[in-house]
Amino acid sequence: MTSAALHLIPYALVAAASPLGLAATLTVLRTGRGQALVFAIGVVAGQLLACAVLVLIGAASVNHRTKRPYVEGVLELLVGAALLMLALRVHRRPEAVERDSGRSQQFLDRLGRVRLGTDFVAGIALGIGGPKRLVLTALAASSITAAGVNGAEETALVLWYCGLATVVVWAPVLAALLLGDRAVDLLDRGFAWLAGHQRAVTVSMLLVVGLFFFGHGLALLVTQS
Repeated sequence: MTSAALHLIPYALVAAASPLGLAATLTVLRTGRGQALVFAIGVVAGQLLACAVLVLIGAASVNHRTKRPYVEGVLELLVGAALLMLALRVHRRPEAVERDSGRSQQFLDRLGRVRLGTDFVAGIALGIGGPKRLVLTALAASSITAAGVNGAEETALVLWYCGLATVVVWAPVLAALLLGDRAVDLLDRGFAWLAGHQRAVTVSMLLVVGLFFFGHGLALLVTQS
């Protein structure tokens, strides 16, 4: 189980490394601690829902378990190659081109105006995520079902992955609840630093995780040949 838990870290790291997640959390924190807590619960619930459903789907196809390492290897090779190409693209992209997506900004603007009940729904939507997050969740779920652990350990792995994948949301909210405005000020400064060094941080993250995925996917294919 320890090996499976360690293997989930890169997937969760890429899922968590989203400026939108932290920006959304800071936006909701400015509207109130209660709303931020509801939003964080929604994000974690959305990620848990997506991961649990994909794990259940994987468990239902247990008869095809022998083919899984090969499929997982191919997927990890593709994801790794895509991340490495994206790292190169981000590195070469002119500074002037780097700006927030219009859709992301619209989401943040709406999030700053929503009420308590809507924060939970918005959190669930962010927790489930778009195509990138769903692909990462599917890869993590595949690793969990392929680990050959019992039901309790499988549940623990799902909780472990979801906790790591949403850490940029629940950790700042927890810090704000415990430390108050001081935590929010620190988060604001941290986000400002991240925004100023976004290219370097993004390229480094993509390179490290892309190399891991590519290498592990290649190793899986070699062992199946």
